[in-house]
Amino acid sequence: MPKGSRTTLFVSSTCYDLSQIRADIRDFADTLGLEPILSELDTFPVNPSQTNFQNCLNAVRNRADLFLLIVGGRYGSINETGKSITNLEYMEASAKGIPKYVFVKKDILALLPIWKENPDANFNSAVDTPKLFEFVTKLRDTGEVWVFPFETAQDITNTLRKQLSYLLAESLEFRAKIQSIDLPILSLPPESLRFYIDKPDGWEYLAFAQSLQSYISSHKKKKLDLELGISFGPIIDLSNNAIAMDWVSTKFKQIAQIVETLSQAFNYGMVKAVGEPGEPGDIQRIEHLASRISDGYLEAIEWTLEFHRLSLEPEFKKLMTLMSFFSSNMLNEIEIYAAELLGKIQYVFANHAPGDSVKFSLELTLPDTSEFLEEMARLAEGITSHPDES
Repeated sequence: MPKGSRTTLFVSSTCYDLSQIRADIRDFADTLGLEPILSELDTFPVNPSQTNFQNCLNAVRNRADLFLLIVGGRYGSINETGKSITNLEYMEASAKGIPKYVFVKKDILALLPIWKENPDANFNSAVDTPKLFEFVTKLRDTGEVWVFPFETAQDITNTLRKQLSYLLAESLEFRAKIQSIDLPILSLPPESLRFYIDKPDGWEYLAFAQSLQSYISSHKKKKLDLELGISFGPIIDLSNNAIAMDWVSTKFKQIAQIVETLSQAFNYGMVKAVGEPGEPGDIQRIEHLASRISDGYLEAIEWTLEFHRLSLEPEFKKLMTLMSFFSSNMLNEIEIYAAELLGKIQYVFANHAPGDSVKFSLELTLPDTSEFLEEMARLAEGITSHPDES
């Protein structure tokens, strides 16, 4: 939302059966100073080169500050995914992370238990397709969002007025907390910053996990380069066999050092970052540790990409191929760790008893090097036997 613009309220629902309710919501939004975004208005942003579905999803993605979903008796138009536009709009709002308010007609909620008992029964008098029941069930069962019942537009506006007041109070509280935070901390990834401000149980671990995940994800393009074998830079000339052996020795020390440095940095730095038991963590240390592990991950990718820029004799190709996989364990271990850590921490703190100790460690390994060492010994012996050829 650009500074100085009105806060927008995106209204998602089928149009024909809920046209009057949509009109009432539009008037309600105007009275609160909100900008209503409804597809039937001439102010709705439309790209002529895109489909109705694409335009609606783009409006959620680019314009919506608040999202209001109203579910009546119609599921609505379905695209090739099998989902309706309202379903997809809701998913887009969830992905965007904006506040969502969901209202479902009371008679639909009353029919849900009957439909669950008799899913093959005919409900055409109430809904246009059983998919609507499936959608509402998913909304309620996931627990992601609160579902409000309604009969009239006034039910919706009365509830929204209270809920938006709560949202304003929460926003003002959050604003007050933000103003007291040191400027460098504001550069944290948004989710990590929220953990730091709200300070739930284990916030130190949660902030670290979220930051690590964000930093590792930021290197996706470089990881794709590695998968595709795309490496730009100067050619590394190893046509001299003695130089090639020296280069291999140096490269081996480099990857071993990366593994050792990251392992030590995590397992020793984590204690100071999250704090001793009973002591608060240090958010700057938490952020620094996450960023440095991410830097080491990127360094390992760059280390591997150099193997795509080698110019060397054919007899060295097997050795270089074997060595190029030395980073694979570490990269995989960091990726899995970063992807799974947040969920594991949330589970532990949701189920641990007060006083329980919590510890998370990161173990990085090199793959089996026996074949590589054998090949290196064979090549070294050849160079010693024929020194003039090197």
